[in-house]
Amino acid sequence: MFLRVVVFYLITMTFSGLLNALQSATGPSTDLIQLVQFAPALGVGVMYLLFRRTTRVAARFTPAPVVVGRGILMIGIVTAAMLVSVLVHVVAGQTWRAESLPFPFGVLVITMLIGAAGEELGWRAYLQPYLQTRFSVLRSSLIVGLLWGFWHIGGFANGIVFMLLFVVMATSMSVVMGAVLAGARRTNLVIATVMHAAVNLWLILLFTEEKGNVFPIAVLAVVWAITAYVVHSVQVRRSVVVQNRSARPVRLG
Repeated sequence: MFLRVVVFYLITMTFSGLLNALQSATGPSTDLIQLVQFAPALGVGVMYLLFRRTTRVAARFTPAPVVVGRGILMIGIVTAAMLVSVLVHVVAGQTWRAESLPFPFGVLVITMLIGAAGEELGWRAYLQPYLQTRFSVLRSSLIVGLLWGFWHIGGFANGIVFMLLFVVMATSMSVVMGAVLAGARRTNLVIATVMHAAVNLWLILLFTEEKGNVFPIAVLAVVWAITAYVVHSVQVRRSVVVQNRSARPVRLG
């Protein structure tokens, strides 16, 4: 299993380098869309060619009410975490508002959704369910989160402290995603994409962590770590309740 994960990761990293070079050569603004976001999806494509019989992508849709409900839950969690982060900035007397948007908001929503889908096709639709064939949801989410975080290798340009804090934030978000998706009965690409895009939009609207500022990323890392703990704990309690109910004897007649 780990060999295949390593192969997928190396392929994804290779595509990442190629797509970054392509973006530099062709010139699309990284504020609008980052071509590197499609590297995980391309990685899945190669894995399918190499291991066609055993490569499964859990991108099927759950029933519409579940998608809507879980999507709203994801957006609510993201919004709450980001607003708490803003509150910490205000209390600490730190600047939190980002500069004006580089592109119209509606355009950014579309490009963020497209880019997030390119990433989530690899991280949550392929790698997460693959790991869950052997590990728990939590352990799988932690592994995916660490790989996802360090995949943003450009963060090292801002220093090791910044990068480690970013990885903590990404891993915590991965735990939240894993817990919410587990409640949707099957991995859903739409739900994962909604959360990923929502996070990216909030970061653009509110924070300046992209400039390498340590304070914003530190606050986001701590807030998301707490959020992950709370969401995972709630999910575990819900699972216990469901199991207890299913174990109750049923009276016939």
